[in-house]
Amino acid sequence: MEAPIEVSFRHFEPSDRIRAKIDELVVGLDKFDREITSGRVVIEGQNRIGHKSVVSIHVELAYPGGVAVGKRSGEFPSTYGQQEFDNALADAFHTASHQVATHFQKLTPQDVKQPAHQPEHGRIAKLDAEERNGFIELHSGDTLFFSEAVLKGAFDKLAEGDEVLAVAADEDGPYGPQASTVKAIGPLG
Repeated sequence: MEAPIEVSFRHFEPSDRIRAKIDELVVGLDKFDREITSGRVVIEGQNRIGHKSVVSIHVELAYPGGVAVGKRSGEFPSTYGQQEFDNALADAFHTASHQVATHFQKLTPQDVKQPAHQPEHGRIAKLDAEERNGFIELHSGDTLFFSEAVLKGAFDKLAEGDEVLAVAADEDGPYGPQASTVKAIGPLG
């Protein structure tokens, strides 16, 4: 994070346990180190009803392009004890951090697989006129073996360095990865 998470309390005096719980939840945001630019946690006691306070929990996490907000409220102390306050606090943090994660998940391309049987650009790296086969170096750096049988066009018109489109076969051949189809585009220029 570019700036530490700011924590403030208004009309509410937190116990050491509550401060420790907030610190624990803030540390949990470290997984968003590059995404969150700043943050703020505000816990506000809004009304007093006898010895209880209605407490509002507000978590804001700023990231490039937006702000994620998580809000919860409840009575403190609760008839259900500290667990209800802890859950509300954790829910507010979870809501805001989930918004950040969802935003960046939309921006991050998923593992995109190259569709099978798509032609790739490459060049003739080596030709064997006698055996009527050769090797293609793809732009990706991979090398494919090919023979005249998979060539669309005349083998005699090929030269080392010529640009081709090649489709990789599903299975390797005797020389390793092989092409299932090769089409000459022309001299590499």
